[in-house]
Amino acid sequence: MAAGQELASEAEPNGTALQANAISSDTVVRANLVPDGDTDLFSFQAPAGSRVYAAMMTASSTASQDADLDILDQDGTTILETDVFNGSFGGSSPSIAGTPLATAGMYHARVRVPTATAQLRPYDLHLKVQSGAPTAEVEPNDTTPQPLPATGWIAGTHTNASDVDSYSLSLNAGDTLFASLDQDPTRDLTQFAAALAIGPFGSGFDIQVDNQSGPVETPYSDAIFATVKAAGTYRVTVTGSVTAGNYGLSVSVHPAAPSVGCTTYDSASVPREILFGAPTTSFIDVPGAPRIGDLNVSVRLSHPMPPDLDVYLVSPAGNTNGLFTDIGDRIYPNLELTIDDEAAFPAGHFTLLNGMMVQPERDYRLRWFDGENGGGRWTLTLRDDTDNSNNLGVLSAWSLTICDAPIPALSCSSGDAPAALLSADFEGGAQGFTHAGTADAWALGTPSAAPIATCNGGTQCWKTNLSGVYNASSNQDLVSPPIDLSGVQAPIQLRWAMKYQLDNASSDHGWVEIREVGGANARRLWEFLDAAMTTTVGSSNLVLQESAGWGTHYADISGYAGKRVEVVFHLDSDSSVQLAGLAIDDVSVLGCPRSSTGEGGGTGGGSSTGEGGATGSGAGGAGTGGATAASGAVTSGASSTGEGGATGSGAGGAGAGGAAAASGGSGAGVGGAAAGSGGSTTGEGGATGSGAGGAGTGGATAVTGASTSGGSTTGEGGATGSGAGGAGTGGATAVTGASTSGGSTTGAGGATASGSSGAGTGTATAGSTTGASPNGDPPASSDTTGGCGCRFVGREEPPWPWPAALPLIALLRMRRKRLRSRSC
Repeated sequence: MAAGQELASEAEPNGTALQANAISSDTVVRANLVPDGDTDLFSFQAPAGSRVYAAMMTASSTASQDADLDILDQDGTTILETDVFNGSFGGSSPSIAGTPLATAGMYHARVRVPTATAQLRPYDLHLKVQSGAPTAEVEPNDTTPQPLPATGWIAGTHTNASDVDSYSLSLNAGDTLFASLDQDPTRDLTQFAAALAIGPFGSGFDIQVDNQSGPVETPYSDAIFATVKAAGTYRVTVTGSVTAGNYGLSVSVHPAAPSVGCTTYDSASVPREILFGAPTTSFIDVPGAPRIGDLNVSVRLSHPMPPDLDVYLVSPAGNTNGLFTDIGDRIYPNLELTIDDEAAFPAGHFTLLNGMMVQPERDYRLRWFDGENGGGRWTLTLRDDTDNSNNLGVLSAWSLTICDAPIPALSCSSGDAPAALLSADFEGGAQGFTHAGTADAWALGTPSAAPIATCNGGTQCWKTNLSGVYNASSNQDLVSPPIDLSGVQAPIQLRWAMKYQLDNASSDHGWVEIREVGGANARRLWEFLDAAMTTTVGSSNLVLQESAGWGTHYADISGYAGKRVEVVFHLDSDSSVQLAGLAIDDVSVLGCPRSSTGEGGGTGGGSSTGEGGATGSGAGGAGTGGATAASGAVTSGASSTGEGGATGSGAGGAGAGGAAAASGGSGAGVGGAAAGSGGSTTGEGGATGSGAGGAGTGGATAVTGASTSGGSTTGEGGATGSGAGGAGTGGATAVTGASTSGGSTTGAGGATASGSSGAGTGTATAGSTTGASPNGDPPASSDTTGGCGCRFVGREEPPWPWPAALPLIALLRMRRKRLRSRSC
């Protein structure tokens, strides 16, 4: 839904070459080095003779801004080149330009913090692999820029200290440019120091980086990034060298992500004068109720002293969050910028701001508004914090761009409505939620302390202290009741509403996690990684209590299908600053039910099978889902095996789902059946039963009975046999009937028999067929990982039974036609 730069992300763990996240050879990754001392590895493919350009932007990190960057060989351990502070975007940010990659294969970029106690939250890694040959610089290009080639790769030379080399390119609004300068392309330590600039912005100015002003490592490099607000022709300039020398320049462009469901709303309450003392406010009324997936703010103003201004935004829900404070310079009195979390760098990194898209200043995040209902009145507030009678400014225009991100509705492949496995609004009580921990203050009720003084819906919700801040030195969890996912398949979705205000994530921590009951297989769904959610503005040093929410969050938890899980809402704190904490409401889990009813059903008389239904003659076996096999006469001359259903001759064995086998014969279903004594039949994946019937999947109980003897037939997904029929999946009940004897046939998905009757898939009845089954295709099946069985789609089931006079060839033609309408 984002309206800004498209960013790749990381997936932990990725601290070794074997765990490295694969990325493209032209990308930007946004990630975090968390916990302390973390390392991230990313793998990328490169052809022989190529070069890699990589740099990091750490200026938006609310923890350390120091990082080390390594380019590793294909073994994942040998360092080809490393850097710790050639970059210019935050603290000691690294830059590597033009590392040669001799042979084709997979290489690695490794990002790490310099000490075991440091974190980086977040960082952007820009990476570009250049292959082939660079385009040579063509002089003169000092004042008339040379057009960049399509590759964005230049081999240039500075002939003297006054030489200026400019290159032009066209950019679209929202494009992010990454320029990387290699100042020792021959790797012979014959280096020179140069500056790298991008422009024009505003009234024709460039932004520039120059590592001559700080420490450098060999080989020298520079990197610069920018996100442009308007489409146009821009230039990249290599300048400022103190000596002559060769260089390699790589320029890559990352376009804005496609905007989906985004609408821009302009303020009608402008212009507004900006005066010292009293706040200047302006409004936008957003219609409807868009759920915010991404939010951008555009501002145009003029002021003699932009560094005097503090600017913040208040949402209809009452959340107050900063945008920027005390940025810019008096030599650039006009500010026209768009604030976007996905932009290249934060506001305040350069004093020039015109014509750019920038992130909010380092300690602020627009994503704190994500998940909120965006409908209603938004208020932009500006405060001039310095008393100067000449500092009259004007807010000329501002707008919001809101990308609507409705929570996706679940769609079940079976056509069934999603099942609600948990639905907790807490209006009637705790609903099975419990809490515990050190200095635990989780409580259920109505919050009463700003900035969290309401629930998401109704009057009852959970919060870490309803009447104030969370406790110091705490470690406290709110835990859901166990949620049984054994009866559902993908997609499975967890939803929860949350409002929060936390101290810096270096001190206090909040997260939401799903795990199996008991703690195994935990997965982090949300985690707070930002700065303290307070800020000081204006001449009176007003402290703003920032906050996020109420926002509705969701996560796909389909990987836990078949498990019993619990959701944990966690907060821990140090002894210093405590804020409002976490508040939780409206927790639910939805999933697609597994079918418990087969398509078709069984009939007695010989052996017949419906697809997913019962089979029976003599005694039928039980199918999946807890069906019970009926007792009947003992048969001879046949035993049968069903996968996922009952097997047996004489009496039916138990199928999956806890069915009990009746007395009189033996048979095993899928998964964990118990062995008996006597004759022997086998279910696929289950135990071999003899004498007593084996139990199917899910804890069915075997009952002793007579053994069988004779030939064997097997049906996959349902029972087959002559004599007694096994049952397929779906929980159907087998029908008793007379015993049979004779030869055996196998039907897929359902039982067939010769000597008495054979049945195909569907709603079968006894017929008089011999030889091959009319249904010989693979059976319907159910799995525990979210799969589905085959089913009829778009038409009624075929007309069973077949007319007695119907020729076999006609029957087979109809079978082929029906196969084309099956789907999984």
